[in-house]
Amino acid sequence: MAGMLQASERRFLRTLHESAVRTHLTWPSMLVLSAFWFAIAYVMQPLGGTIIPLLVDRFTDPMTIHLGPFAIAADVNTYVAALDTVGAAFAIVWQPAIGAISDNSRFALGRRRPFIAIGVIGDVIFLTLIAFVTSFWGLLLAYVFFQIASNTAQGPYQGMLPDQVPQDQRGEASGYYGLMNMVGTIVGFLVVGALLIPTHHVRLAILTLPVVIAVAGALVIFGVPDRRRTSASDQRLHRSVLLSVAIDAKRYRDFAWLMVSRLFFLMAPVAIGTYAFNFIRFTFNYSEGKASLYSSALQATILVLAAVLCMTAGFLAERYGKKRLITAACLIGAVGSTLLIFAPSLPWILGFGLIVGISLGTFLSVDWAFMTDLIPKAEAGRYMGVSNIATASAGLIARPLLGPIIDAFNNNRTSAVGYRVMFGIVTGFFLIALLTLQPVREIKVE
Repeated sequence: MAGMLQASERRFLRTLHESAVRTHLTWPSMLVLSAFWFAIAYVMQPLGGTIIPLLVDRFTDPMTIHLGPFAIAADVNTYVAALDTVGAAFAIVWQPAIGAISDNSRFALGRRRPFIAIGVIGDVIFLTLIAFVTSFWGLLLAYVFFQIASNTAQGPYQGMLPDQVPQDQRGEASGYYGLMNMVGTIVGFLVVGALLIPTHHVRLAILTLPVVIAVAGALVIFGVPDRRRTSASDQRLHRSVLLSVAIDAKRYRDFAWLMVSRLFFLMAPVAIGTYAFNFIRFTFNYSEGKASLYSSALQATILVLAAVLCMTAGFLAERYGKKRLITAACLIGAVGSTLLIFAPSLPWILGFGLIVGISLGTFLSVDWAFMTDLIPKAEAGRYMGVSNIATASAGLIARPLLGPIIDAFNNNRTSAVGYRVMFGIVTGFFLIALLTLQPVREIKVE
């Protein structure tokens, strides 16, 4: 029977029939499935948190933009915001579109695998180019193409969790996803920091990124069986793409509300991660090396605790409920960011960062599991791609909003109060995430 078909006889590039039953996954299988999240985190967090701000600072100078009677101070935070905003705009549209295409693809090697492979190859090419750019515009162009490639892989990859994991293991799988995300971020900051701080080898630090992407991508492509679609889709491909960013908000209103809450929650760590390097460098007048060290220490401190919590909180969610844990994450995050406003010195900043780490780890441990409960499984790639709208929009909104605000309050680096204002706004993000979570019900959709 079709429903009982298992993986093909190939040892590598295995495929499953689209109606094959989802069997229990062992912990090694969970690690392989979540390996690409390690690579994504290894690349994205050090790239956005340390490398991009450092390169932008080298390639740009402070300036004042005159718009009629208004004069806007544009400094490194505004340039970083502009670059990241362009990249995020591509992610919002591109990832769910590719996810929708993969839902309906009928390739012999599987419906997700070919897109992941194309994206990984593009990641390797454009990350390598970033290592050799010499201007802001060159950096912008390479970064945009990297975002396109990265989201070509990520949309279909996110569809693999509901494709592969049985219902009763999705909380556990979400914990593995969160754990690998955190571990990838920590390792990324440690490796990149070790190359940047004592040796200032920026190019070498950047070149580690495509290597990690290639290795993790190969693990998923060759080690995870992909589902092979054999029946034609009821919906035409062009319609699937056009509707790739649309969801049935009336039918799946819980998913829609969760995406709103997710958006505001993620705006908080995005803001902290994006501007931590500049905050530490210009608040305490540190050199590039020291700022890289302490910025990495702050973010690693947050993420080490988050990683520890990911697995534990994932199991707690099965007992106490996913909504309760995300509610706790919002409240803890608001407390941590409020305390950061008044942090008088670096040790206090690191200490309060631990509180934000508890919040982030709790959230990430149940986030994917909660989403997969609330989406239609037949359109998992598209809906998980839509979930990236919240992820990408977090940067698309938070960075261009906060970058100019920080620079305006800092007044051409005569002050550093803009970063304290940022932490106050971040507290607001956590509280809005809490309010918009309340309409969400814990149900399971098939």
